[in-house]
Amino acid sequence: MRQLVALCLTILLTACTANTTPTTPAPDIQTALAPIATLTPVVAATLTPEPGFTLLPATPLTPVPPTNTPTPCESNAEFISDLTVPDFTQVVPGAVVDKRWQIRNSGTCDWGPGYRVIFVEGNSMNAATEHALYPAKAGAEAVIQISMTAPAEPGDYTGRWQLRDGQGNAFGQVLFIKITVIALSGSTPAPQP
Repeated sequence: MRQLVALCLTILLTACTANTTPTTPAPDIQTALAPIATLTPVVAATLTPEPGFTLLPATPLTPVPPTNTPTPCESNAEFISDLTVPDFTQVVPGAVVDKRWQIRNSGTCDWGPGYRVIFVEGNSMNAATEHALYPAKAGAEAVIQISMTAPAEPGDYTGRWQLRDGQGNAFGQVLFIKITVIALSGSTPAPQP
């Protein structure tokens, strides 16, 4: 094998210098056959910290959850104002009461099919105890409107309503209606809202 390498080098050197006058003597065979590089075995190094420094153990990697996993949203609502029938509005017995609350969808879920307004406590004032909630995107404002009938007997009446998501979970602030039914005096009815 060495002889073949030496022969190839000799031919190569002869071809390169055939048309020129050599200015340096041709290398001898031993120099041409000398290994170009010598491999030195590598020994694993042990780290020794400098004085005053401490090596910390490696911490294992924590798996990262896949990014295509949907983040669950949260249903929430914030009361803004009573648009009609402020607290303790006076009404006559049997009067139709058109209650409207302005609210904000303060959660991260959009309100869609299955979202409801449910009567939870007090006096429903002859209204259905469940109503569809108007759809609203997260961050949007909405109006809840429920038509009620004032009780026949004079007195103070309160009804409490709350929102439910599609799974029936209550969320948001409880919405109130508070009215005072006044007795009719003679033939002059009290003013209605």
